[in-house]
Amino acid sequence: MVIALAAGRVAGQSVERLQARADSLLREWRRANALADMVDSLNHARTAGGTDTISVGALRIVTNPSPARLREAAARAWPVIDSLYGTDARQLEQRPFFIAPYDPDTTSPKPTLRGAIQVPWDKDVASLVMILLTNVPIGRPDAALQNWLGGPVLPIIHPEPAHAAVYVQLVTAPSQAARSCFVGVISDCRNALALGESPDPLQQWYPSAGERRALVLRSFAEYFGYADHGVRKPTLQLCRAGSDSACTELLRSLPPGALPRPLTYDARAALVQIALRLGGRKAYHRLVATPGAPIADRLAGAAGVSVDSLVAQWRSEILAARPTPVTLPPWGPWAALGWTAVFAVCALRSSRWRVS
Repeated sequence: MVIALAAGRVAGQSVERLQARADSLLREWRRANALADMVDSLNHARTAGGTDTISVGALRIVTNPSPARLREAAARAWPVIDSLYGTDARQLEQRPFFIAPYDPDTTSPKPTLRGAIQVPWDKDVASLVMILLTNVPIGRPDAALQNWLGGPVLPIIHPEPAHAAVYVQLVTAPSQAARSCFVGVISDCRNALALGESPDPLQQWYPSAGERRALVLRSFAEYFGYADHGVRKPTLQLCRAGSDSACTELLRSLPPGALPRPLTYDARAALVQIALRLGGRKAYHRLVATPGAPIADRLAGAAGVSVDSLVAQWRSEILAARPTPVTLPPWGPWAALGWTAVFAVCALRSSRWRVS
């Protein structure tokens, strides 16, 4: 019996590995076809004498001749891309950007370059850098990593405000895990970052009745009130009245993956960026090399430190990004009092407040 169970478990794992491999091959086949289409388009354009290639590091931009400041943008974008992806950034030598600038002040047809990003050629350099950094044609990681992260691994364009936003989340998120992380409980930081392997994420992320009720009423009241022609409206009313069982029932009825995580993409993206920074030039390669491993193990392997050390570093950097409180100048309170007095006088002079 034990042998049979073990054999079944091994067979199941083999099927999962084969399925993951098949999915990976399918993704690569689609990318190869898309790249072939773009190469065909490029060859046609070259025949017509209509393309240039800009090279900065491993970054390649195929574009039609125009005044667009793409070379300046590439020079700014490449160091960011290289520092994030490390040795894997060399992929870009074979995965060029295709960008087709056009004259925004003419009614002539836009340039046709299949699969290209079309931009007006008068875009400023900062905007072009943003386009390059948010569309890096690097090989996308496996579905498990993208599902956990909430998207592909891309550079954080403005890290300071992004980290400050995560700080606010730690303080305000309706999740005990996030609040405990804020005060220094590293295990709860892992939970808030969805790094745990709990079979019951609802209990892990939102363990108290107040959190579950707040989640229903803030995020899903309209959905439960009108979904399925209002069939869940009575349960929603019970939840609103304070029934935890009703709130829990509603949250457990959500489709797979719909339960909000305590922290957003910005928090997890910051964790990935720190792991890649700590791990050096081959960190990204290590991160994507083991798609079957738990996300926490993959991040730790990429960073070259334990997952608790990585999460502690993340928390330290997020707390250091605390938003600067707004301070009033010395005359601020007096100005506020003055305006209050002005409004009071105006209100008293209004006929609405006169006693007849």
